[in-house]
Amino acid sequence: MNHPPYLCTGTLGRIPWEEKARIASDAGFARLSIYGWEHRKLHERGWDDGALRELLDDLDLRVAEYDGVVMTMRSPEGAEDAVAAAVALGARSITVLEHSDWQPSEHLDQAAATLAEVADQAGEHGILALIEPFAWSPLNDHRVAAEIVERADRPNAGLLLDTWHLWRGPERGRLDPAIDPAMIKEIQVGDTGPEPEGNPTGEELNYECIHRRLMPGEGHGDIAGMLAEFAERGVDAPLAIEVFYQSLDGIDPAEAARRSMACFENLKARLAL
Repeated sequence: MNHPPYLCTGTLGRIPWEEKARIASDAGFARLSIYGWEHRKLHERGWDDGALRELLDDLDLRVAEYDGVVMTMRSPEGAEDAVAAAVALGARSITVLEHSDWQPSEHLDQAAATLAEVADQAGEHGILALIEPFAWSPLNDHRVAAEIVERADRPNAGLLLDTWHLWRGPERGRLDPAIDPAMIKEIQVGDTGPEPEGNPTGEELNYECIHRRLMPGEGHGDIAGMLAEFAERGVDAPLAIEVFYQSLDGIDPAEAARRSMACFENLKARLAL
């Protein structure tokens, strides 16, 4: 997992994304994610994609995932716009989520058909289509997500694994050994407290994720051990620090980026990357 460092946009709060890009670059990150709503806000404020690419070139920064646009696996709705935006920004991947109450585990073939369609659109431009399971979603289990990826059978389809969600989801921090390590294309890294807060499947879990997530190595998730185990199994994916700004006790975005880079460097040293 000897890849350059990625940073997730939510770690830097609600400041304009172009400011996030400058802060991430100054801290030494190679890629920064962007939410779909952030991209739309940039356009509303007069930025076009050509100017954004120029900014990224000047900063020697690239876009990681284009996030939060494909919001259900019931259908590929939103994929065409997401792919077009990802192409315009030079993004590495787009993220496929399940934010509705639809149950992909009960409709595996339909979910796989959706992922295949999204992946086909993205693959024409060399972009990955990654499912991200999260703990309060109907798609919260990486084993189910891996089955969808397998059925979709597209070379650019895979999994975005978030260590926080792996701990708080049904797998409780243990990735099924049957999951093909090649499916894991990116790992978002955030740490947990000792036990879930409140209802482990309800709004309290959502709140904990946003407001109680910890920097890697500052909690009880044994992040370095988890990543070492992944590496031993053959996982080779970039690491992206994701600790939402609501969890960071009001520190300014530049300090959040510096702390994130320090965590990345500490993990890298412990894994001898």
